[in-house]
Amino acid sequence: MFRHTLANAERCAAADEAAGLGPARVLVLSARYGLVELGQVMEPYDLRMGQPGSVSVATLAAQALALGIDWGAQVYALLPRQYLARLDAALRTLDVYVQNVYEATRGNGEQKRINVHIGRSEPATVPQVPGPTVWLGGDVHAFWWGTPLLVSYGRLRATKTLPAATAPWVCDSRAFSEIAQHGTWTISAEQYATDLTRYAQQIGHLLWAAPQDWPCSRPLLDKTGLTEAEHQRRTIASVLRLRELAPTVPIICVVTGLTAAGYLRHVQMYRAAGIDLRAEHLVVGVGALVGRRHHPDAVRRRATPAARLRGQGPGPGPGGRAAGQRRLGLLVQRGAPPWRAVPARPDQVGTQLPPRRAGLGRPAARAGRPRTRAGADPAVRPSLRLTTREGSHP
Repeated sequence: MFRHTLANAERCAAADEAAGLGPARVLVLSARYGLVELGQVMEPYDLRMGQPGSVSVATLAAQALALGIDWGAQVYALLPRQYLARLDAALRTLDVYVQNVYEATRGNGEQKRINVHIGRSEPATVPQVPGPTVWLGGDVHAFWWGTPLLVSYGRLRATKTLPAATAPWVCDSRAFSEIAQHGTWTISAEQYATDLTRYAQQIGHLLWAAPQDWPCSRPLLDKTGLTEAEHQRRTIASVLRLRELAPTVPIICVVTGLTAAGYLRHVQMYRAAGIDLRAEHLVVGVGALVGRRHHPDAVRRRATPAARLRGQGPGPGPGGRAAGQRRLGLLVQRGAPPWRAVPARPDQVGTQLPPRRAGLGRPAARAGRPRTRAGADPAVRPSLRLTTREGSHP
């Protein structure tokens, strides 16, 4: 958390200076050393605010005065409660009142959301380059990465505190898993549409969402006992219904089938329902490719109809849902959690939730840790203007 918050704090300080709001800087609040400037070298220690030996109110007040923090200064703090209370008590003696940026937050999830908003810059965009675009499959915490993401509806539905997106993302409906587990959709179209609308408003940067489609793979047809044509009909009905219920959310069309002829027949069924896939400004998904990894030629033949929609060549290799967007692109894994790795070879495209990035959590304490500079240690806990080295819970 420190890495992201420190970068956001420095960006905000630079923006304040650029806007002519006066000099701005970021400081670290240490339980042992008090107010520390970035780059200052400190001996390692194991101490939290409130423990014997932690910095006193009088020391903090003297440090603040020496740093030019006096009457009229504006101080914004993202600090745990004990640190905030100690700093506030010190600065009140100088007639400076700390503004708690974390005020009213109920935990780390909401604090992370605050950090995203205060440091938000121009969002990352989907690269417009020749060839396929791969959406990285990620869990909810991956919204912090600033990378275009594919996130499952199932993951979002289980989340109590929604994140804030810093880059474009797309929502997978988990259709394959839903049908494989239950043989039907247990989530109503009304509920799905309501949730998608909320995600678009609260998370932001939602590029498109998949419908509650009915993939036409053989295992799923055996599970439901329905025909390929019925799966295709229900997929089209879902697209139409969701576009009616959630007009502000871009819902893509998904073409599915057992054979290449089945995919092309589904294209004609869309046309009969009043949807010309050639005129779609969004992507056109090609579903039901999961489980066909061992038959690359067959999967390429099944991806060909999407390419024909845009006048492109055969589709990419196995392991994903292919989609056409002025070119054949947007490859994402469908319904086979956990997400599989993205190899370098284009004939093995898939997606995966990567390992948790280093530095996002607090590392275990290490004896004899070398001297570090304030602002350089991932264990240091940050704030917008004032940060703490110990702890992150209010």
